[in-house]
Amino acid sequence: MNDQKTNWIILKSKDRGIDYGVGTFIKQLSKELEKQKTISVFILEIGLTKSQTFSINHDNGITILEVPVAENHTGTDTKKNQEKLSRNIARVVSQYLPSGNENIIHMNYLFQYFVANALRKEISGKVIFTQHVFALEQQLAGNYFDIESEVYSAVDKIITVTQHGKSHLINKEVDADRIEVIYNGIDPGHFNNNSGKRIKEKYGLGEAEKIILYSGRIDPIKGLDYLCRAMNGLVKKIPGSRLVIAGNGNYEQLIQSARNFSANISYLGFIPFEDVVALYHEADIGVIPSLEEHCSYVALEMLHSGLPVVASNLGGLKEIFIHNENALLADTVKDKSNLYGIVPGVEELENHMYSLLTNKDLRIKFARNAKKRANGMFTSEVMANNYLKLIENLNQNTYE
Repeated sequence: MNDQKTNWIILKSKDRGIDYGVGTFIKQLSKELEKQKTISVFILEIGLTKSQTFSINHDNGITILEVPVAENHTGTDTKKNQEKLSRNIARVVSQYLPSGNENIIHMNYLFQYFVANALRKEISGKVIFTQHVFALEQQLAGNYFDIESEVYSAVDKIITVTQHGKSHLINKEVDADRIEVIYNGIDPGHFNNNSGKRIKEKYGLGEAEKIILYSGRIDPIKGLDYLCRAMNGLVKKIPGSRLVIAGNGNYEQLIQSARNFSANISYLGFIPFEDVVALYHEADIGVIPSLEEHCSYVALEMLHSGLPVVASNLGGLKEIFIHNENALLADTVKDKSNLYGIVPGVEELENHMYSLLTNKDLRIKFARNAKKRANGMFTSEVMANNYLKLIENLNQNTYE
């Protein structure tokens, strides 16, 4: 980028994704952008908060503007209400942004467009939108006022985190020239130090057990029911295998699905990230049996850790992993019981886990290849540089 000072304003909303993929993305990108001398990073955090007043905090050079939004107890909401609320937010926030700087307003969810648009009117600037999940998933979580097509046409650039995501938008007749693919990235330094040799003892895992690790939220879209069906067969072939589940969510259905191998499963709940990393290093294999994925941070974490993986052969997972090079990918089968119409094949999940657990040479090969791919394609530095290039190109197109 040139010497023009830039306010990079990242919109962050309080939701479950903040503890997982989107939250990790914001942390990784903001830390890398903060290293740029010409960029001031602001995180505009909006949602239900303990504080009843607007507050400003600072974290390693990043300014966090926290805007509490009272819960709507009437049970109704309208586009007009959202626009009014967003105008008020924009007026307050704009007072704390250095004037005279270029402004980049960075959305991460469709519904943030109300705030992004209000900010653009208040301070002027470019609006970019990183689409982490398909609109279908979002609409299940709340009312987004049918603004999807409006957002795609109004923002200055749409970023998808996989080619899979770009194809999805093109199928919705979004102009391909408006879409840029930038893969997520993470700091490799998080995975270089393995100080967790006692992690098995901490969580009551046997030293001789074959550990199959799932990390992430407990949600039907993550395919854990199909993983449990595959585990039913695997424990008969390898009685010493253990499925370790690290993440939060509704465990009730999972416990029911795992009742036939309850002695071979451990539920850890939401654990510190350093413990998750230690488990990545100590587990024998990782597993990602999702029904849909984009640029999964769990997948990137496993890749950077050199953990051999069995994953569903779909979506963005096919772009992160390469079958028989750093992972074994289980083909999908048609299934009308979910919104995506496909699920990972249970028999193939079982066979792939068995093959990887019983072949040390294959695990060593996958570990080596995984780290090489992770460091070449999926670092936070590579990701941030691609965002900087995108903004530079936007500026050039503006002045041409």
